[in-house]
Amino acid sequence: MTFNPFEDSFQGLGDKATSGAKTLQDVLEWLQCDECPLNRVTRRTYSQAVRKAARLIGRTPDRIPASKAQFQSMFPNRDYARSWGKTFCAAKRWKRNVSAAINGATGIIAAQKERRARRDDWATLLAVLQEIAEKERSSPFEIHPKQLICVQSCADTARKLDVRITDIDRDLALCLYRAAPTKAAKDAVVEALCLIDQSRAMTDRRVESILPAQPIDFVRPERVEQVAIPAPLMQELETWVDLASWGRWSITDNAFMGGVSPTPYLNAAKKILTTAERADSLKLAELFTIASAFDERVLVAVIQFLRDLYKNNGAGAITPRTARGYFECLIPLLERNGEDTSSVRMILKTDSWLKAGRRSRTEMSPHVRSFCRNVVTDMNARIRFLSLHIQLRKKAILHLEAAQMTTGREAERHLEKARRFGTCAAFAALETDAIPARVSSVLMTTFRGSAAWLSLGHRKADDGRITIPPAFVKNRKPIFATISATSRLRGLETLRWYEKVIRPLYGDLQDNVHFFPAVQKQGRPLPYATFKSWWSDCAAECGFPGLNPHMFRHGQASILVAENPGNWSLVAARLGDTEAVCRDNYAWIDHEKLVLAGQQELTKELPSAA
Repeated sequence: MTFNPFEDSFQGLGDKATSGAKTLQDVLEWLQCDECPLNRVTRRTYSQAVRKAARLIGRTPDRIPASKAQFQSMFPNRDYARSWGKTFCAAKRWKRNVSAAINGATGIIAAQKERRARRDDWATLLAVLQEIAEKERSSPFEIHPKQLICVQSCADTARKLDVRITDIDRDLALCLYRAAPTKAAKDAVVEALCLIDQSRAMTDRRVESILPAQPIDFVRPERVEQVAIPAPLMQELETWVDLASWGRWSITDNAFMGGVSPTPYLNAAKKILTTAERADSLKLAELFTIASAFDERVLVAVIQFLRDLYKNNGAGAITPRTARGYFECLIPLLERNGEDTSSVRMILKTDSWLKAGRRSRTEMSPHVRSFCRNVVTDMNARIRFLSLHIQLRKKAILHLEAAQMTTGREAERHLEKARRFGTCAAFAALETDAIPARVSSVLMTTFRGSAAWLSLGHRKADDGRITIPPAFVKNRKPIFATISATSRLRGLETLRWYEKVIRPLYGDLQDNVHFFPAVQKQGRPLPYATFKSWWSDCAAECGFPGLNPHMFRHGQASILVAENPGNWSLVAARLGDTEAVCRDNYAWIDHEKLVLAGQQELTKELPSAA
């Protein structure tokens, strides 16, 4: 998007005078015309939402294209600002209203209604399935009413392509899958095609006449970028990684000392190998050693391929920051295995795309910086951020109460939701009232046995404490933190509630010493992937979409820097990082405060405005 100061228009947002496309002004006019099928209250609500969108964008409605995709890119679901709505739910309602108004004015809703009103074989299938779903007595073919949603979605995609059920085979099923606009729509296509195959068990003649001649047997296609590394090469690679991560041999301790995690080396090498295969610069099945995979010719092809993927937003694309991290990991991996690294160093020094990654590796991403600025400048956002565990706990309590008022699968669903929100509440309480430790360390926390990391105290007035051994800390320094019983954030109260109410929902895990136990595996901690998926959903429902667990560190550090300018030792102690690292990440807050102080100094002797 570029700004032309002479024309005062954003090129890329669209312009009614040049493109002829509909604008938000056309949406407002449609909401006022007689052809609009909406009632008076809905029209007024949608009109207010559209005008608010124009104000936030900063342009008149006739200069903003009526594009749902562009609107959602300006106000993405992963972000939230108070100007969008007083609460996160209010902001979501506003965005839904604007999107609905755009869809109505541009004819998308009318076209969708026309497709749903068609009397074709899809309508016949839906009618028969509706009858079966409403039957109270058992039958050989049972269907839940909610399964009709996937068939309706698949039918809409098929009607766009004029695809009949009778004509569907594996190739046409793949076309339907690829034509589905969203991941949810693709999932619906898979479920609907499976249901069509299952409906062969029915004896209804209406369905028998519209089914394909052969079962579809559709299988979801695998991701294109998945490349298998042959077992011999994988064994050699693991040997290389071990040699690179062991550290130095101590003749007194008779062991390797100062080793590092092998995971970054392994991930970097695997990415280079699989990308080289995708770029057709080598064939992994024909290699006798992985050493040839790191030749200059191959590395150049890998960089060019990754750069093209990034520019074209292709499958498996990664950012320049991530790519630079992979290539930086190659240097110690190759050096410690006796290989030449001159080509890797030259690429890192000269490639412009990787240079952009170097700058971004020392800076916060725009999304994280926006979040940090928000919690620094907006007291309401700061309070909601620091008391997030209380909001999560309230959500869990609501689901526990709902579980007591229901039975069967509905009660189980509420209990599972309560477990999710309660676990996230305990994690947030540790991050705010103890120390913002890394997720992997927190999930390994033990609270039983003589060497327990976490103690919640025995009496109400007792403080809690958490100790993380150096082996589980990135900088290999132990963490000691007190959880105050008198904290105004009441984190210790949430932790004790979690232990008493939520943790028993994990089942009979009395022998599991971890504070956050795994759902199924006995004696294991909760996996990171499971917790991350829980956290993303729960944080969004509490008004923090896009808040990942690591942002607890960024948010707290930003608040400390803003309130204690220049006191880098305080921030370093809180995060467990060096002062240099803290300056690299949060110096921009100090800089902005200095700029503001300079502005105040310029005008301090001027008379105040009346």
